[in-house]
Amino acid sequence: MKKSFILFVLFISLIINAFSQSGSDYYLPLCVGNFASFYTPESNVYGGRKTNYFIKQEDLVNNQVAFLQEAYEILDNSPNDTNVFQQFWLRKDSLGNVLLVAINMNCTGLIADALILPVPHMFIPNEYLSLGYSRSYPFGDQTTYDTVVSVSSSVGVYNNCIVVRETLMSNQMVDLVDQYSYAPSAGIVKMERLYKRFEVQTFVASLTNILNYNCYLGLQNCELIDLNSVKLYPNPAFDIINLEINNTNVEIFTLNIYNIMGLLVRNQIISKNDKNIYVGNFNNGIYIIELKSNDLVINHKLIIQR
Repeated sequence: MKKSFILFVLFISLIINAFSQSGSDYYLPLCVGNFASFYTPESNVYGGRKTNYFIKQEDLVNNQVAFLQEAYEILDNSPNDTNVFQQFWLRKDSLGNVLLVAINMNCTGLIADALILPVPHMFIPNEYLSLGYSRSYPFGDQTTYDTVVSVSSSVGVYNNCIVVRETLMSNQMVDLVDQYSYAPSAGIVKMERLYKRFEVQTFVASLTNILNYNCYLGLQNCELIDLNSVKLYPNPAFDIINLEINNTNVEIFTLNIYNIMGLLVRNQIISKNDKNIYVGNFNNGIYIIELKSNDLVINHKLIIQR
């Protein structure tokens, strides 16, 4: 009985660790081109809008590569007007924390115009994996309090989400309460405004679109292969994609296709000589094509457009 209980505990620990490795496992992979889009419906005090978080470029900050995350909004009543409201430079440290290393308050997109933080801020710390974890940090005349209120929530198709409540205070008064849900390998999947001082302002921003290509996979231990020798066309595609794999001794691959939500929609074994892949039953949108063998992993973005 005791042995069975120990094995059960170990099994549960393996499940938890599969999702709870580090803070960066719960954030949009820091890779240029990745993005997450949210929609907030119109209310009495808050206009309908789409909010996008986009990994725009990479720059050197204190001689280390950091990624510019730009956030912007498009209002329902002015769809041609893009309002950039945030530019953060982020990087992952050796322990898996996501660090905020620079801020551009004027949103010019230039690291030369940014404020380089003398000490990086723990943007998504590993401690977010612990239920009940709380911290505070000042910025100007305000102090922000973060509290982890759940590590096992479900949001749409995403499970094992971390929920962090962010409370902004000044002069011992609560100014703002926001809540963020973070999903494994996807980052923020839901944003909620719970309270705003001086005006009744609550909303829920729901994830509508995401590209979370995992730039940390790349080639594995590793047959040297030029990614240009793997050709996928046409792209955008209609119903058939042509696949050409050259300059490799690998003959058999596993083909996985993931949709924009990160869900596996196709899994099959193909040979190096298979040329045509049917995608006519896929909806319009962005997909990730993954080719795997024992020696390598290759990812390509595919667009279906009819």
